[in-house]
Amino acid sequence: MKIEFYKKNGEKDSAIEYPKKLVSEVTDARLLEYVRMVRANMRSNNAQTKDRSEVSGGGKKPWKQKGTGRARAGSSRSPIWSGGGVTFGPTTDRNYTMKLNKKEKRSALLTAIYSKVKDKKAIGVSDLKFSAPKTTMAAKALELLPINGKVMVFIPVADEVWEKSFRNIPIVTIATANKIDIISVISSDNILFTKESLSELEKHFSDKSNVNIVDAKLSSEKSVKSESKKLKDE
Repeated sequence: MKIEFYKKNGEKDSAIEYPKKLVSEVTDARLLEYVRMVRANMRSNNAQTKDRSEVSGGGKKPWKQKGTGRARAGSSRSPIWSGGGVTFGPTTDRNYTMKLNKKEKRSALLTAIYSKVKDKKAIGVSDLKFSAPKTTMAAKALELLPINGKVMVFIPVADEVWEKSFRNIPIVTIATANKIDIISVISSDNILFTKESLSELEKHFSDKSNVNIVDAKLSSEKSVKSESKKLKDE
């Protein structure tokens, strides 16, 4: 399976064989399991209800136990009363976190990327260079390349110039070899590689013991939560 590489002006350059070490095929159920895990780990448990012991009031017995002709009642905060507590309602104590084996995550992620390669939705750009962050140059290159819709751009690891050039383009999602969001991979219409990013991807996943994958959405969500917590503490 080969990936067509183009020049930044849209002309064909060469075709590079997709690394065999990155080839992986698992079932859709495994991919769904990974997506569910990412979404569940992003979920915040904000819903909070009170049970009958937490609702204020209701300390006095509404009426005497016998002789009234009415049903027995010990508190006006009973769940069957209006204004009473909630039975088995949601609380902030609930943990939505899900876990997935690291090797399963690795296989699912590589499958999502490889599916784009098989469907001819992955291309490369060979001579696109940035001396300084330039969004206009990045946007023009995307217009000349044979791609449409949402694009996931794989950039070399820790290349801030590439990241700053692409991050303000609405249809573009940025990924590196060690920071990939599987939801963005699946939802993207195309994947764009550079020769450097493809070799970095192969290098990162060639060692099977190296299965550390950072879920981009999850890490960004955690950073936002930590920042908001710091502001609250201050």
